[in-house]
Amino acid sequence: MSDREERVARNEATSREINEALEQAHEGAPSDRYLRMVCECGLVTCDRMIAITTPEYERVRSDPRWFAVLREHVVPDVEVMLEEHDRFVIVVKREGTPAEVAEVEDPRS
Repeated sequence: MSDREERVARNEATSREINEALEQAHEGAPSDRYLRMVCECGLVTCDRMIAITTPEYERVRSDPRWFAVLREHVVPDVEVMLEEHDRFVIVVKREGTPAEVAEVEDPRS
């Protein structure tokens, strides 16, 4: 396990916790309405937002190893792109430290 892999995974987990709170704040909003959520990438300097609907976000959250990030924020040595959308991509953490941290830090577990 590298320190970098763990740091990236923890940054992503922190972004996910923020988005969980944002989703709760918009509970009851129309399902086709875009929510502004933080990019769940592992880049420490990222302050970008993504537009995502509640059903899209729930799909991402269906697996604790999945995250919604901007296309240009994919970290190939830590994650693999699963799906491309026009506003974001869904990535899955690679086996080992990235996946383990994502699962342990999952606020829904």
